[in-house]
Amino acid sequence: MNFASPDYPVFLTAVFLIYALTRLGGARGRWARIARMVLLGDIAFTLISKDPNALWDPLGGALLRLAQYADSSDVVPAWPVTTLATRWAIGLAVVFGAIELGRRAGGWIGSDRGQALIARGFVLALALLGTAVIVTWQLGRLGKLDAIVGSGGHLFVLALLGIAIGAAQVDAFRPLGRMLVLFVASGLFYQVWASSKYGAYRYMLVLLLATFTLDYYLALWIDRAKTQTARRVLLIVSLVSNLGILFAFKYTDFFIHDVVEPGVAFANAHLDSHLRQPHLPWLHLILPAGISFHTFQSLSYTIDVYRRQLKPTRSVLQFSTFVLFFPQLVAGPIVRAQDLLPQLGDLPALDLEKATIGLFRIVIGLFKKLAIADALAMAIVLRVFADPSHFSTVEVIAGVVGFALQIYTDFSAYSDIAIGSAAVLGFTLPENFRTPYRSANLQEFWRRWHISLSTWLRDYLYITLGGSRGAAWRTYVNLSLTMLIGGLWHGPGWTYVVWGALHGFGLAVTRYFQRRTAADPDRALYLVVVCFGIATAGYALQQLVLPDDIGVWPQLIVVWLYATPLWAVLTAWLGADQVALDPVAPTASAERLATALRCAMCGAFLGVLAVLQWGEDWTWIPAALAVWALALAADIVERGARVAFVPAAVAVARRGLAVILVFSYVCLAWIFFRATSFDNALDVLRQIAAGEPGHANAGPIVMMLLTIGVLAHFFADGSFRWLRERFCALPAIAQGAVLCGAALVLRELAHPKVVPFIYFEY
Repeated sequence: MNFASPDYPVFLTAVFLIYALTRLGGARGRWARIARMVLLGDIAFTLISKDPNALWDPLGGALLRLAQYADSSDVVPAWPVTTLATRWAIGLAVVFGAIELGRRAGGWIGSDRGQALIARGFVLALALLGTAVIVTWQLGRLGKLDAIVGSGGHLFVLALLGIAIGAAQVDAFRPLGRMLVLFVASGLFYQVWASSKYGAYRYMLVLLLATFTLDYYLALWIDRAKTQTARRVLLIVSLVSNLGILFAFKYTDFFIHDVVEPGVAFANAHLDSHLRQPHLPWLHLILPAGISFHTFQSLSYTIDVYRRQLKPTRSVLQFSTFVLFFPQLVAGPIVRAQDLLPQLGDLPALDLEKATIGLFRIVIGLFKKLAIADALAMAIVLRVFADPSHFSTVEVIAGVVGFALQIYTDFSAYSDIAIGSAAVLGFTLPENFRTPYRSANLQEFWRRWHISLSTWLRDYLYITLGGSRGAAWRTYVNLSLTMLIGGLWHGPGWTYVVWGALHGFGLAVTRYFQRRTAADPDRALYLVVVCFGIATAGYALQQLVLPDDIGVWPQLIVVWLYATPLWAVLTAWLGADQVALDPVAPTASAERLATALRCAMCGAFLGVLAVLQWGEDWTWIPAALAVWALALAADIVERGARVAFVPAAVAVARRGLAVILVFSYVCLAWIFFRATSFDNALDVLRQIAAGEPGHANAGPIVMMLLTIGVLAHFFADGSFRWLRERFCALPAIAQGAVLCGAALVLRELAHPKVVPFIYFEY
């Protein structure tokens, strides 16, 4: 389910209300609570099936059918009355039976013995359904299985939801009920994607659950194993199963046609015609949503158990909910078992303040996605990368910078909505982004960008390779290998490998100069001069030594090799000087002035909306700059730092130049990340080097979007916190009014065509 879809707020609201109602006990109002939970479950299921006739219980079946036909002249029911009565009777029997089962057997279901038997039943059910899918697919009768599963899908959901409702009626079993609600909601959330596909892909949830169940058992066996060899073998099984599925879906075509096929072509050129091998066909496998993320998440669990850093859970329900947890299931953040499993073991209480902050964060994420990322994609990025030769240098640079802002605002928007959705339910997920384009060196960039992935690569790949232990050259090799593999993780293409190589080599060179200048900062300037000399000599030798027909790519590689050290040492030198601030508590007058400036900032933001609606194009950017300047001024006044102006200005200028250098290098890498091929990347680079000044395609809208993207990224932290605190302090009615107003503004700012989240393809 797309977080930017209108269905998602309804889904999240339904899940939140069911989850909240499972926390309530007592005989008073019990049946009213049960009825509300069943109806809310029906609403969540209908968001997937899009058909109220698929419901088996009379509550949702009748009400949602009436809602469906309320504005339609066609009021003929899809089912005969007798059929409806039969279905509803069966549905009621399943619901009440499941409620009674949850109420009476909740203790056994949640016990270690109960979970062990449920895990075996889980394996049997998955094996039977998987076998049925394979057999009917081979016989060409998968449609009949679809009809059977589709007609009984809601009945299965009713049974699980009924057990959750029943368990929630007993104080001791209430955590089990809440866990089941999260499990059902997460399964439904993923099934929205699967149900939109064709053929066997509709049963992708079965494959996911099967891999999770295997990891559940492997972790238990690793913990029980007596010898290190047995533990290592079981870990290898987990690695092979998880990475094997990832490789099969994501890299099969790439491996066949970029690795095997060139070898076959070479052999055919030297063989007789009767010995030549046929060309291998494309498989065109559909990449399961979020497969890279939940694969890494599940692997972290078995690896942590193997390292004895985590005890395995004996609850298959808890483990499945951990991996399937719907807020972060599709695109992260990658949550470690040691972070989320304890929260599922001792479910956190609903926290009004945390939920309010979560709603605020969801709105911020939607603003990033709809108002910036999608708008940039449609306004400039897609067109520039589709055919760079049709655009000038200025326009291509605008497209590259636009993609840098798009991928950040798009991906961080998903993380914001995921973290906010979890907070609404009381859960805490780790941060995934911290304004990465503010970084003054590449190492800092990776401490701020996609934090859950970078720390995963550090802990499970870089450290496994040896990390920074041993000789210095090993550290640089380990960094480069880690980023190469990280690049290939993002996608099956050599352009992703180049993206990883750019970051790996950049990190290695940055680490080298950081080590050389850490003990003697004055040495940095000397190294700048040396690297400048090397770059100058390298350029001269390139012009004199390399033949003209050597090709573009070798020349670019040579330039990269002698220019990157100069870039790295410049960032090390520029970022070395830091002026220490002497913070003092702001006076009452300073606090009042800061508050006044922030109120003016809010007024200026309303002015931006008015200008966007009625103002001239040239007024957009000054209006946005006014909001940013007022926010920054308020932070400066509130901070009350005492520091000499000249040293502070010099330090800010030095860091600012380092930030620009790092951002330029990151944008160079983004060209290969976004390009569809090496030729496409080369076309982009050619147009940048052409020096054409035209900017007809980078008009006011594009410049306004780029400006807002940059200003939002460099927005004053203190003013942002002040906005969040003011929102949380509002009465509930006022918060609702603000959220409604934000929804209306986002609807106006959103592009008519919804652009999928970028990281859905990874």
